[in-house]
Amino acid sequence: MQDQEKKTQDHARAALRLLEDADREFGKCNIGETSEKLWEAASNAIKAVCVRRGWQHEEYTHFREAMQLLLEETGDKSLYTGFRIAYNGHLFTGSMDDDDVDTDRPVVRRFVDRLLAVAGVEAE
Repeated sequence: MQDQEKKTQDHARAALRLLEDADREFGKCNIGETSEKLWEAASNAIKAVCVRRGWQHEEYTHFREAMQLLLEETGDKSLYTGFRIAYNGHLFTGSMDDDDVDTDRPVVRRFVDRLLAVAGVEAE
């Protein structure tokens, strides 16, 4: 049980650190890196929920399944929107511009914060 808690906390800390990294990269006008950091932050937040709940989290399909379960549980459609925006930024990194990423950053941040709350993790 302690190992599960440590892994949950590790993923939560990584998600928050990656959000900060994304902000730094955006400040350097590095759009590709910003998009990747946002996806990595979202991925780690999803992993925090999955680890806490004992769900699989090794593949993208596991992330989608987790998001579907959370959508059914919470009724919060913004979770799926945040997931989709983070993933699309990852897929289309090369075609993103400053405005796209600037719009996506707060959405992904809210997504990460919401997932960490669902996981019962305090933001440090």
